[in-house]
Amino acid sequence: MRVPRTEVELIQCRGGIDLASTTLKINPSFALDLHNFEPELEGGYRRINGYERGDGRKAPSTAVYYTVVVADSSAIEVDDTLTGDTSGATSKVVIKDDDTNTLGVTNLSGNYTLSEAANGTTITATENQTGQVDPDISDTWQLAAADYYRDLIQPVSGTGDVLGAVQYGGKWYAWRQSGSVAKMYESSASGWVEVALYRRLFFDGGVLAEGDIVAGTAITGATSAATATVKAIVKNAGSYGTDASGYLVVDVTSGAFQDDEDIEVSAVTKAVADGVDEAISFTVGGQFEFIVHNFYGSSGTTYLYGADGVSPAFQFDGTLVVPIYFPAPDKDASWNTPKYIRAHRTHLFLSFPGGQLAHSGIGEPLVFSALLGAADFGLGDECTGMAPRSGEVLAVYTKSRTYGLYGYSAADWTLQVISENFGAKDRTVQAIGTVYALDAKGIAPLERVQAYGDFESSTVTRMVKPIIDTFKNVVVASVTLKERNQYRLFFNDGTALIMGDDQYLGESLPAFTKIRYPDAPTCISSTEDSSGDEVILFGDSEGYVYQAEKGWDFDGKAIEWVYRTPYFNLKTPHLLKSYRKLFVDCTADRPFTMLTTFTLSFGDDANTPNNGLSMDFAGSGGGYWDIDNWDEMYWDAEVYASRGIDLAGTGKNIQFVFYGNSAIIRPFVVQSLELHYHTRRLKRTK
Repeated sequence: MRVPRTEVELIQCRGGIDLASTTLKINPSFALDLHNFEPELEGGYRRINGYERGDGRKAPSTAVYYTVVVADSSAIEVDDTLTGDTSGATSKVVIKDDDTNTLGVTNLSGNYTLSEAANGTTITATENQTGQVDPDISDTWQLAAADYYRDLIQPVSGTGDVLGAVQYGGKWYAWRQSGSVAKMYESSASGWVEVALYRRLFFDGGVLAEGDIVAGTAITGATSAATATVKAIVKNAGSYGTDASGYLVVDVTSGAFQDDEDIEVSAVTKAVADGVDEAISFTVGGQFEFIVHNFYGSSGTTYLYGADGVSPAFQFDGTLVVPIYFPAPDKDASWNTPKYIRAHRTHLFLSFPGGQLAHSGIGEPLVFSALLGAADFGLGDECTGMAPRSGEVLAVYTKSRTYGLYGYSAADWTLQVISENFGAKDRTVQAIGTVYALDAKGIAPLERVQAYGDFESSTVTRMVKPIIDTFKNVVVASVTLKERNQYRLFFNDGTALIMGDDQYLGESLPAFTKIRYPDAPTCISSTEDSSGDEVILFGDSEGYVYQAEKGWDFDGKAIEWVYRTPYFNLKTPHLLKSYRKLFVDCTADRPFTMLTTFTLSFGDDANTPNNGLSMDFAGSGGGYWDIDNWDEMYWDAEVYASRGIDLAGTGKNIQFVFYGNSAIIRPFVVQSLELHYHTRRLKRTK
């Protein structure tokens, strides 16, 4: 009997989700579902990283566990403090194994002594860092240590959603409602601490010379005798010596300033109060947008700027919040409530209610005076976002229109309409190489909008249109992950659509996957730390602030992942095939297991086996001599982890589903699938 020839089909995993192509047309490299995967740079599908909460205390992902062996662990409970009677060493018990009398402890202070008494028993083996040999057990004990520190972290004080969260200057900052206002908090070693906002005092009739009032100057109200220390001064109109006007940020030390009274420095009048001093505060109901930028050009002047749509914009230097007020007393209060904020050509740009766009003077982010280079534009509709493209043009969006602002300053700005009918939904405009935005038709880069106008062909999301149609009206926020060339859209249930645009591959369209955070973001931001690494923070409705792309679990909860392939017909849709083996090629730092199931002939074939196969990957971690680094690889380990399973069944086509659900499995990349099969005969018509 002739043994059938074994055919081999290699399927590269790239391209992302495709829900648009017909069953027979779909590229086998694509997927019908990629849940909690992301497009890997240079190809492959990568199980995503996790996220974890924070408030300035020790990060859960930095936790360390130790094993301590005692004579009898039965009377010691998890959460007990293990105290050595002789050494005085202490630690927190976070997990235990009574079969071996081994305790898992963390938060170790001091060192235990062999044979000393502790909690009514005797220590028979002193602390051993990460002392479990089995990788899965070690990861489980590591998770228990992380959970100990996780439970110490508290939500931001207040009620309702976190309204903004951002990293700046090595600290985290967050905003949340407290009574009738939104308060600002910063992270610390003891948790969230409220940031003092001080008071503001407008002035006019200024006869002061430049430098007469600076930070640290003591002022007095000539009539009220109120006193204050100046924290900042902003002159936004007039001229020093005659009619300068603006405002002071002050720490009032006594009394209250009165309207129209002289403001004195050492008994000499310098200006006139234009109103009483009032507390600086943030209004409830906004959602913050942030930038970190250096407008002043000197070292040490890279500041945080923010806007929330219901309060004045602000500048923050790590200590002092300086609101940005406008020299426009004839405008109603809504004029001073910008929603979107961007830096472009050394100007600070802000969008305002009523379809207005304004920018500061060059290198003067606090000053919006036309005499000093500021200007404003009318957009004809509410602004829904803006972002600069490679520093050349500022893309400005409304709900139904796209503009491009060309030029360098108020002397030569040109605001041009790019599309009359393609706009952006709120909080979806992001720059990553080019500018992307979500319109009702889908996501489109600026260049395609310029080329194709308002046609659906301008979008890059045809493959995932069903997802766009489901979620396009419930967008909460968007963010970029620059180191992975990703644009992420978050929706109100925690689902996010990931777009990976890797030009290196030369793909005509980006690859899309989706994720879902169980702690649904209410706001999100991305900045860089002092090392240039991205720090993505988001808040939730319970008041917690989380760092994304941190660890390998969802704040201690398991990550569930699904990769569902198309039905592979191997270019012969009506030829029966007997499937023999499947090999899955991965890269992974640690061992992991995933379940695999398969379905034949669109699931209609009665002979499809009922299967659920477990695939155990040893993990890679191997490397190349003279290329990889010592202590970052194993010389005797595989460079790639490849595992195979036996298949049994005959059908026109075959589909695979790869599944896992774990809080300890590290990210891995599925790079390719290799399918072995025998060809049989054509499928009969009946």
